[in-house]
Amino acid sequence: MKRILILLVFSFAGVFLLTAQVKTEYFDGPYIFHQNDSLRIQWIESGVGHDTLIANDDLGQFARKGLPAVDLMDLYFLKDKKATFTDVNKIVAISDVHGQYDLMIDLLRIHKVIDEQKQWIFGKAHLVVTGDNLDRGDKVMDILWFLFFLQKQAAKAGGQVHVLLGNHEIMVLQGDIRYLNRKYLYTSGVLKNRYHLMFAEGSVLGDWIANHQVMISINRTLFVHGGISEEILKLKYSLEEMNDIFNRHLIRFEDESAVLKDPKLAALYEENGPLWYRGYFKEDKKFPIKKILKKLDQDRIIVGHTSFDSIRTFYDGSLIGIDCSIKKGKTGQVLIYEDHKFFVGKLDGTRHSLAFTPVNHPVNNQTDKQPESSFYDYLFKMEGTPEIVINTNVKQLIRKRHKDEYQKATLMIKAPNEEIVSSYKGRIRARGNTRRKVCTIPPVKFDFSKKMLDSLGFVENDKLKFVFPCQNNSRDQERLYKEFFLYELYKTIDSNSIIVKLMDIEIGQGEEKKYKFHGFLIEDEDEYARRKNAVVIDQGKINASRLQRSSFLKMIFFQYMISNTDWAVPNRHNLELVKLPEIDKVVALPYDFDYAGFVGHQYAVPHESLPIKDVNERFFFNYKIRQHEFYEMVRFYQSIEEEVYRICDAATYMKPKTIKENKAYLRNFFNLLKHPKSLQRDILKR
Repeated sequence: MKRILILLVFSFAGVFLLTAQVKTEYFDGPYIFHQNDSLRIQWIESGVGHDTLIANDDLGQFARKGLPAVDLMDLYFLKDKKATFTDVNKIVAISDVHGQYDLMIDLLRIHKVIDEQKQWIFGKAHLVVTGDNLDRGDKVMDILWFLFFLQKQAAKAGGQVHVLLGNHEIMVLQGDIRYLNRKYLYTSGVLKNRYHLMFAEGSVLGDWIANHQVMISINRTLFVHGGISEEILKLKYSLEEMNDIFNRHLIRFEDESAVLKDPKLAALYEENGPLWYRGYFKEDKKFPIKKILKKLDQDRIIVGHTSFDSIRTFYDGSLIGIDCSIKKGKTGQVLIYEDHKFFVGKLDGTRHSLAFTPVNHPVNNQTDKQPESSFYDYLFKMEGTPEIVINTNVKQLIRKRHKDEYQKATLMIKAPNEEIVSSYKGRIRARGNTRRKVCTIPPVKFDFSKKMLDSLGFVENDKLKFVFPCQNNSRDQERLYKEFFLYELYKTIDSNSIIVKLMDIEIGQGEEKKYKFHGFLIEDEDEYARRKNAVVIDQGKINASRLQRSSFLKMIFFQYMISNTDWAVPNRHNLELVKLPEIDKVVALPYDFDYAGFVGHQYAVPHESLPIKDVNERFFFNYKIRQHEFYEMVRFYQSIEEEVYRICDAATYMKPKTIKENKAYLRNFFNLLKHPKSLQRDILKR
């Protein structure tokens, strides 16, 4: 790709035309040049151009209405060539600001990088600006002078401001002004100079930009404007070598053809070079990101240049795109790294953990056949027990629990230090059958806005299903743990099982009574279908003959083991019937175990049609089982007996007494397996 240099050629008529259009409220500059033992300063104030020469002995403060203040005695800048940094605890990154100075300041102030006076308060942390401060917007000079002096403040505090090159820095310095804001064409006319020469060699800001690095590594994370292509990887340059080549050969040059004749320089300079590359996001290409990272000895790459509506991740978090279209001047985000985790910082001061999409996520989000990340993924992948706060009117929720009516709610996630790290507005309603009738707080369904999920880079599985203790006491908390445990146990029976996540939950609002307990999140059918690439069978009757036989037999023996009769195949009662791509027939997966004798809820009673009087009485539904199938299941469950006890012992969220009771209950089932003929007669009799 050869970029055309577009130069302004000014005639007297052209200069007159431009200056005539300048309004009195127009301000720009200062543009400062070293000239022998003096400084030449050019600026525009109230539409009038100024050009002055100040001897070095007379330097002081440049302060003019509507322009950045500049300490003329402090115009040196560091020429640090270090490209690799480790053990940095906090990082904020921003990209492609394109003259939107006010948005940049707001984001950095809100997220505690600078204070109200725009001074560095980020300590020993690092700020990374991944290029493209120039072009498009009308406050480019404000940005440049702000970052110029912020870099010095950070260094004095032990921190760092890394201002990286973007393709628009190169374009402007080389005279390509296609994207220049019209304001700066006025500047050229008033000051009677081609705009790119305002950054010529000897200019303070021009020399500072020409010294910018192309890429740096912090904590094994590579920051670069465009990206690293396979073509560049073949050059086998180190980070320092690529930075040096750009500084010496590719930012300022007289003859572009000479650069293009050198294959290595041309590779770095053109469309596959680190300032222009967009190959990560091509819809028809699965990029070998792991190969790139291995060669570079990095864990991930963070890029700007390719615009999205929000900060997003790709390739299972190996690539993060942080160009969130700040250039439009409406809103923006910053990427935050703190305590080994990534967050997205928003303009309203909130932040949320960065969602990792597991595969290449193309720009238009439409043609990728692979599953994307969901909000369920985000919660399920959190380490430990997430702390969730549901802010809603609980009295109203309880009062309306018999109706499928939603009410306003906000779901917030707490950090271990009790700080709210992310907040999401939505709505909530009661769900379930018996539990919404008899429990203090019924199970709930939290519904997000699909638009909000999409803006965060999540797929539109917008409903979360939570299960709470029936009553807010220790006995029912243990019963909830038991039900949660059965989902965990069933993973040993069938690897295709529905998954759950234990949560530390607080629900309430304002000054009203707040309820605190452990509950759990259970994936709904849409989330299961997404995660497993499955089809959920949710219509029509189905009989056992259509079910995958081995998984069905394991399921009904499991229900017998835990004394659960609250399920049925024909109407899919408490069963998820799914068609998985790798299995020929439909698989039946159980859920809602609150009626199981193992759990022990007081409200649980057998259905009136069953010949049992207590849910603790094991009953085997009348499904035809061949003798060899019966003995196959006996052998299978005998083979996992010790594993079942191990899972019991590992469930330390329960009291030791409860764990002991669980093992005794299940041991009774395994004792029945020791007498298979007697068990078979009992089953057949039933």
